Amino acid sequence: MSIEQDIRAVANALMSDIPAISDEIQQRSRSGAPNYYRRNDPMLLETELPSITGALTSIIQGLRHARHLPDGASEGALEEARVAAQASVDLTDLLLTRRIGQVVLWNWILDTAVRLVPDGPRRTAVLKQVAEYHFAWNDLTTRDVVLAYDREKSAYFFHSRDRQRRAIVTDLLGGVPTDTGQLGYNLNVEHLAVVAWGNAPRVALEALAKLLDAALLVVEGTGGTSLAWLGHSRLGESFEQHLPSISPPPATYVALGGPAPGLKGFRLGHRLAWQACRVARLRPQPVTCYRDVALESVVLRDILSARDFMMSELSPINDGDPRTELLRETLRAYFETGQNAAATAARIHVHERTVAYRLKSIEERLGHPINRRRDELAVALRLADILRGATDTQLAIMGEGSPTETGV
Repeated sequence: MSIEQDIRAVANALMSDIPAISDEIQQRSRSGAPNYYRRNDPMLLETELPSITGALTSIIQGLRHARHLPDGASEGALEEARVAAQASVDLTDLLLTRRIGQVVLWNWILDTAVRLVPDGPRRTAVLKQVAEYHFAWNDLTTRDVVLAYDREKSAYFFHSRDRQRRAIVTDLLGGVPTDTGQLGYNLNVEHLAVVAWGNAPRVALEALAKLLDAALLVVEGTGGTSLAWLGHSRLGESFEQHLPSISPPPATYVALGGPAPGLKGFRLGHRLAWQACRVARLRPQPVTCYRDVALESVVLRDILSARDFMMSELSPINDGDPRTELLRETLRAYFETGQNAAATAARIHVHERTVAYRLKSIEERLGHPINRRRDELAVALRLADILRGATDTQLAIMGEGSPTETGV
């Protein structure tokens, strides 16, 4: 075989390993570049996996095709750089994650070459060619990433129309004394904090303010989000009255904190809205209220433990077949109706005897009475609703929280 054929064989093997390489890069980055993850911004974390897989695909495809360099960094890498700039991630921390990725990939290249290319001058020649391409690719794409980061930082912090308002809000959320008079917003009333994203977040926020007859404060957040507070002296009452009527435009989403008074409520409500947003990114719905996902928000801070807990509680009734899904649906309704069989039957439109039969089947599968682990089963069912359809990219946004996570 020629050197080109050897390189192509190595690249072909690496292409099928991209998911495993991506996982290792993410794991190594979390331990090796902790400052990158300190803010735990879901908009930033959502860009990580597309950036990694885009980079791996680009460099491995280049090795497969005569080591032609790409025109520039992938859109995934550029988007990660832009959102990192918005999230105030230091450029050195962003570049550290890239260096970790380079080390991990190079180790995979070495192992694959050792496995596929005979030892001696032939393998040495292959590794020299791959190394030259690897370094050239890194130099080219890193320049693009740095440029995208610098441009976005300048635009976001120094040329954005709401930069002064955002700076004041950042200080408020961080507990830093600041001149709030320039906000044109009363901090002494009740507030409803909102995170909005999607096709028309500003339209959704303005409609919500009109619906609640509330003052509106909006600043630009990371990753295309809009962060808002709605203020009114009797906002809590208005919120409860109009909550069922909240309907954002198509493909637009809002995450709501809870009505809370004064400056403390301004800060607390935003933290709650941000937590609701993190859960909503796993299970997108037009409207997500923190009070409806508070449990998920807390439990999903440790995603691996949450998955293990869910599986340990539900494994006998966690299959994907239609019959098992009916059992889960029945058990979920049973808990939601206060363990009332008649109410359960009415909710899922079956006969009460059918409910009794299904509950008996559930207990037979579980090997114990439902009441013995009622609370654990109820929590596990709620987690299953979110975790079952979540992608790796979506799950990457859940993790240990941080007191600095603000999205500003």
